Amino acid sequence: MSSESETDYSESNRISHSNGGSSSYIPRVREDDSGPSRKRARPEEYQEDYAPQYAQTGPGYMQLTGSIFNISPRNPFTSVVGDFIMASAAGLENIEIEIKLGILTAPDHQGPSRRIRLPTQSEMIVPPDYPLGPFQSTMHPQQHKTLNNLLNQAAQSSVNLAPEQGRVKFSRSKLTDSFHGAGGRNGKVRVSRSRETGEVVEVVKKRRVADMNVYCPGAAFDWRISVNVEEPCEMPEGPPSMTRDKDRATYRHQVCQVDLTHVMSRETPQSRPISSFELEIEVLDVVTLLAEGTAGSDRFDEILQNVLDTARMLVKNCDPAPQ
Repeated sequence: MSSESETDYSESNRISHSNGGSSSYIPRVREDDSGPSRKRARPEEYQEDYAPQYAQTGPGYMQLTGSIFNISPRNPFTSVVGDFIMASAAGLENIEIEIKLGILTAPDHQGPSRRIRLPTQSEMIVPPDYPLGPFQSTMHPQQHKTLNNLLNQAAQSSVNLAPEQGRVKFSRSKLTDSFHGAGGRNGKVRVSRSRETGEVVEVVKKRRVADMNVYCPGAAFDWRISVNVEEPCEMPEGPPSMTRDKDRATYRHQVCQVDLTHVMSRETPQSRPISSFELEIEVLDVVTLLAEGTAGSDRFDEILQNVLDTARMLVKNCDPAPQ
């Protein structure tokens, strides 16, 4: 169950914006986010009569209610991401929403690329006007192996669960993608063929709409949330501008799937192939997600939180690339 053919399904391991698209997103001010400030209570503020309640474990165990107002505020991170998705997808069809792991680099024009450093100790959404260099969406082979083992374990440990209970479904594909067109606002046409039969599997034009970048200090990866349009189209004429042979392992779970891919890229048929490793997370049912967002339902945040936490778990359980 690897994106490399020799890796077996039963492998297991321990679990422990600058905008690159054609538009940018500026978070809107939410009128309903204001409210009373909150602070952590000091130890001396707890009275002796109430202190034991926090240690009880029997029938008298106290169920916490979210806050002193008996409700919990909307997660601000999820709220900003949700607003970004809804604003970017407005009026569009054939929407794709994906998250890629990678490294956010500084906009250096000379010398080797280097990762950005921002004054924060936890993950943060990078402002859309913050200057960035290219997003490096590749990883070290050892990181690829670690994540492969981690996802294999997730699939193996959930094999007896029903899909609605969280079973991870594994599948494998070997495709050759050929790309036509210059990209940019008009997008590129991608023709995907089976490497085993040569049969055309898909012909689509992919156009990037907007990106949101998430910086993760101290972690192996940052991540990029992208809203794209993928439209079916006619077979293009002429030679491709690039080809990519993909050996992909897919792990499908409830509302999203993780694609772990080994890629061999060629600029021309005669050029030497370049090997790379990638991981992306894709929302499975974008139509339903957007409908829930339009309705303003709690389910919108639940779906989105599942996808975001999948990215966090993968980042959390992978070490930095070997030096």
